[in-house]
Amino acid sequence: MADYAASIVVPASPANASYAIRKDMHIWWSHRVELDPAGAVIRFRNSHVRFEFDPDTDALSMRWPCVDAHMIIEDVADASEWEGTTLVWTIVPEGRGSRITLTHEGLNEGIACHDVCVRGWQYFFEGSLKAHLSGAEPTPETE
Repeated sequence: MADYAASIVVPASPANASYAIRKDMHIWWSHRVELDPAGAVIRFRNSHVRFEFDPDTDALSMRWPCVDAHMIIEDVADASEWEGTTLVWTIVPEGRGSRITLTHEGLNEGIACHDVCVRGWQYFFEGSLKAHLSGAEPTPETE
C-alpha cells in the first residue's frame, strides 16, 4: 500500500520554505498550534495531533513522528490512528525556488481516514502551504 506523497513547487528559497513549514503552521495549517522546541500540537475543531521533531534530521529533510492523535472524523472509529505515522518533509532547490515533498508514512488505504486525510493534505499542504509560500492567501483551519 502506498503512503500519501505529494510535491509542490514554490518561489521560496529552501531556507524560507523550511521555516514556513515548521514555524508558520499557524498561518497555513491551523490557527491553533502549540509549538515548542521538541515538537508541535496542531488543533482543529475537536481534534488534535502531536508531532515530535526528529533531532537527527536537518531543516531540509525533516521527520515528524506522530506521538499523540485524537482525530474526530465522521465514520472513523479509531481517533488515534495517526499515532505511529510520520510526516517526512524533503526540500530541494528548484529553479528560483524550491520543491517540497511531503510523505505521510502510514497514511495509506489501510487506515480508515485515508480518503478524508488525503483530502486534508490536498487542502492544507498542496493548497494552503503552497499559497503561503507563493504570496497568495493561505487557508488555515480557524476552528
